[in-house]
Amino acid sequence: MSPGALALGYLGAGAALAIVAIALRRPRASDVLLLVTMWPLWAPLLLTRSTTDEPRVEALFAALARARTSPLAATLPDADNARVLAGRLREASARLAELELVLVRPDFDPRAVEQRAAELDARGAHAAAATAQLRVRTLGRLHALRARYRAELDEVHELIAQLVTQAELVRLQPSAAGASSEVVRELVAQIEGLDQLFAYQASLDADSADSLGAAAEYPPPAARSS
Repeated sequence: MSPGALALGYLGAGAALAIVAIALRRPRASDVLLLVTMWPLWAPLLLTRSTTDEPRVEALFAALARARTSPLAATLPDADNARVLAGRLREASARLAELELVLVRPDFDPRAVEQRAAELDARGAHAAAATAQLRVRTLGRLHALRARYRAELDEVHELIAQLVTQAELVRLQPSAAGASSEVVRELVAQIEGLDQLFAYQASLDADSADSLGAAAEYPPPAARSS
């Protein structure tokens, strides 16, 4: 079979997959183009991708698909590992979005709660002031957690952008593949490192639960001995 016939068959297969994808998932125009031109790589990612993926996950899938057309392909995670990485990135993005939604509330402002604690203490409501101070510490941890999620996800974003750039460089200059593969390792390590942030958040949740349990053990005013 001639190269021209092979090329037509390749594009025909991609076009057929694109038609199926349009019927089943209503993909974006960029997805359709990638299906037609790079269907062996893009089709598995598109079919296993959530229809509600957020931009970071979309960018990860697009970068991996693009890099697979370059000499970097051998250093990239396979489809199964790519889905695992995307799952971590999706979860981290969801947790950050949840923190952003909660911490924008006025009653979650540590400075306002600190002021409230001072007012209570000045009135002699020392137990209430201590509880308010506990809220201040908890809110401080939540704000610090949000900052960590932002920093980690910003780094992932930059590494994804760098992977796309390196893929183009390697396509033009194959000798740079060795050095460029370090970007792949850094990206994978950064996303895998999100597990440590999840564990840190779990420890904060446990600490908060312990604090609530300790408060519950303290007898209410009517039950205290005089």
